[in-house]
Amino acid sequence: MNIGRLRPRRAQVVGRIAVTTALAGLSLIVTTLPALAETLSSESFAGARIPAGGWVIGSPKGVDYPCATAATASTPGLLPACREVVAGKAKADPDGGGAFRLTDNSSFNAGSLLFDKPIRADRGVTLEFDMYQYKGKPTTDKYGKRGADGIAFWIVDGSRTKVDPGAAGGGLGYNGLTGAFVGIGFDEFGNFSSTPGGPGGPGLKPNTVAVRGSASAGYKYLFGKSLDPVTHPIAVDAATRRADARRRVSVGINSDNIMNVTVDFQDGKGPQPVVVDLDLDRLPGQEPLPKTLKVGWAAATGNAAAVHEIGGFTARTLDADIRLTVGGDRELTAGVGGSVTLTATNALNAGISTGPVTVGYDVGAGLTVTRAAGPGWICTTGGQKVSCTRSDPLPPGAAYPPIALDVTAGLGAVLGSVPVTASLTGAPTAAVVGALTVKPAATKAVVKIASSPNPYAAGGRFNYTASAANPGPGPLTGARIAVTWPPAFKPLKWRCTASGGAVCPAAEGTGDVAATADLPIGAALTYTQDCQIPVGVTASFTASIALVAPGSGCTDQKPCVAAETNRPGLP
Repeated sequence: MNIGRLRPRRAQVVGRIAVTTALAGLSLIVTTLPALAETLSSESFAGARIPAGGWVIGSPKGVDYPCATAATASTPGLLPACREVVAGKAKADPDGGGAFRLTDNSSFNAGSLLFDKPIRADRGVTLEFDMYQYKGKPTTDKYGKRGADGIAFWIVDGSRTKVDPGAAGGGLGYNGLTGAFVGIGFDEFGNFSSTPGGPGGPGLKPNTVAVRGSASAGYKYLFGKSLDPVTHPIAVDAATRRADARRRVSVGINSDNIMNVTVDFQDGKGPQPVVVDLDLDRLPGQEPLPKTLKVGWAAATGNAAAVHEIGGFTARTLDADIRLTVGGDRELTAGVGGSVTLTATNALNAGISTGPVTVGYDVGAGLTVTRAAGPGWICTTGGQKVSCTRSDPLPPGAAYPPIALDVTAGLGAVLGSVPVTASLTGAPTAAVVGALTVKPAATKAVVKIASSPNPYAAGGRFNYTASAANPGPGPLTGARIAVTWPPAFKPLKWRCTASGGAVCPAAEGTGDVAATADLPIGAALTYTQDCQIPVGVTASFTASIALVAPGSGCTDQKPCVAAETNRPGLP
C-alpha cells in the first residue's frame, strides 16, 4: 500500500497565480533571502581525480565502459579513465576540462551512472547538469538522419539500498529501474516515447523530451514534448567538440509533486521550458516525492550511435519563488488619500519559504504612507517608507494575506508620474521602480454675488458685487468668468479688484463681463457696478456670475453660478 498517496494536497494550491499590477510597470519576481537554495551535492566531473565514493557505474552491454574523460589511469577509489586512454590510444582531457562519458559512439553500447547517496528532498529539489550528445553516426529513415539513442535522467527513491538499471537501448536504462520515481528521456532517436521506453506513449518521437512515471505506476508514459531539430536539437551529431553540443538541464520538483524542466540550448536565449508545471500525481499509482532521492543517468546506442556525456551536476533545495503583486489605486489626487495593496505569492512550482520575508514600499516626494497593516504582518511606517515582516512558512502556490497601505499625496506633491519602489528581501533584483500618478487637486471655486442696499430705495443708489474666489487646495488656471448685469443698467461702468495673487484682465469696463484669468490658491477677482435707480422705477433687477475652470467642479456642462435679485423697498 502506498501510504504516501494518503497525504492531503494543500488546499491553497490552485494553480499559478499571475503576476499583475495596477501600477503601470510595477511588478516583481524575486527569491527571498531565507529561501535561497542550499547546495546538497555537486560534482563537475571535470577533474582528473574524481572520488568514486557514492558513484556506481554500470555497463550492461557493449565494449566501451563509462569513464571520466580527464582521468589518466584507472585508480582504485577514483572514477576510471576511458579505455582508449588506458590503452595509450588517446589522450585524456585536460584536468578541469573533462566530463563523464556514458557511451562512446560505438554501436550497440550502453552505460549508466548512479549517485548512490541519498539527497534530501523535503523542501523540494532542483537538479542540474550539463548534457552532451555529439559525434553522431546517424541512420536515415522516414524521420531523417538520427544518431542514437539518447540520455535518460533517473530519479530514484533514496531509501532504496540496491538500484539496478532497467532495459538498455530505447528504454535508456529506465524501464525496469528498481525504486524508480521519475525518468526524463532526452531522446534523440525517439524510442523512449514508444514500447522500448515502457507502457503508453505516442510511439516513436525523435528529438523529444519525454517523462515516464514511477516503478509503482509501471513506468508509464506521462508527458512528452517534441522539439524542432533545427532550432532546438537535443543532440548535435555533426559536432566533434563537446562544447559545441552542451545542453544545460534543470529539473525542479516541489513537495507537491509538481515538476518543471528547462534546457539551455546555448543559443543565447537562456533556459527554455520543456516541461511546465507537470503534476506527476495525475498518473495513477505515481509515488509522492520521496523524502530523499538518488539520481542517475543512462545512455545507449544501436545501429545509430553518438557520444553521450554528462557534467556539472548540482543538487540543491528548491528555491521559493515569491512574487510581489502591487494593486489598488494607480492615481492619487493632490491633497487626497488613496490605497495600495501588496501581496506576496509563492509560485506553484517553487519550494517552501521557511524564513522571514520582508516586503518594503518606498513612495516618492510629496507622498506619505500613513498606515500599513495586514493579518500576520508586523509593519513599521516612517514617512515615505514602510516595511512589513513575517516568519511563517509559505508553501508553493500559496499567498500571504495582503498588506493594505494608505498613501496620501500632499498639496505640494509633484504632479504626474511619481516613482515608487516595491521590494522583497534578498535577491539582487529585489527592488523595482514603478510609478503612481498624482493628479492636481480638485478645486471647487466659490462664486458669489450681492447687492447693497437690498431692497433698494426708489430714486436711490445701490451696487452689485460679483466675485470668483479659489480657496484651494489647488490652483485654477485659465478660469473663465462671466458676469451678466441687469439689461436696464447697461452700459454702466464696472470695476475689477484682485487679491491673493490674482490679476484683473481689465481694471474697468462697460457691459457684461467675459474674462479669463488664473486664480492661485487663496486668490479672488471682484467686479463691482454702481446703479442709480430712476425716480418712479419699482422693478426687480437680477445679476449673475458664472465660472468654468479646468481641474475644478465648474465645467462647461455645469458651470458654477450665483445670482442676486434686488427688489424695491416698501413705500
